Amino acid sequence: MLRISVLNGSGVTRFKLEGKLAHEWVREAEIAWTAHRPLHGQKKVIVDLDDVCFVDEAGQQLLVQMHRGGGKLVGSGPMMSAMIEEIEVDRSRTQGRSGEEQINDGAEFES
Repeated sequence: MLRISVLNGSGVTRFKLEGKLAHEWVREAEIAWTAHRPLHGQKKVIVDLDDVCFVDEAGQQLLVQMHRGGGKLVGSGPMMSAMIEEIEVDRSRTQGRSGEEQINDGAEFES
């Protein structure tokens, strides 16, 4: 089960998820994110993951989309902190690099 809350403040919107971001709940979260995104305007959007206890692969992909869409992922605990860091690091690695540079990454260590 997943609970989704959208809390609008002045200058910031908090997209709060609670429970499991997995299975059919990923689609529900995606629908909510897509529906509320145009309403955010220029507001900063925080994706609050403090109360998320489990994320499957599809859920992680949704978090990547949210991050790419300007959402600031925040969460606590070792699992969530590691996942957020991985998402942020992956994005910073690929930003500003050409497709050829990304493709050649694996070839750098070939003998």
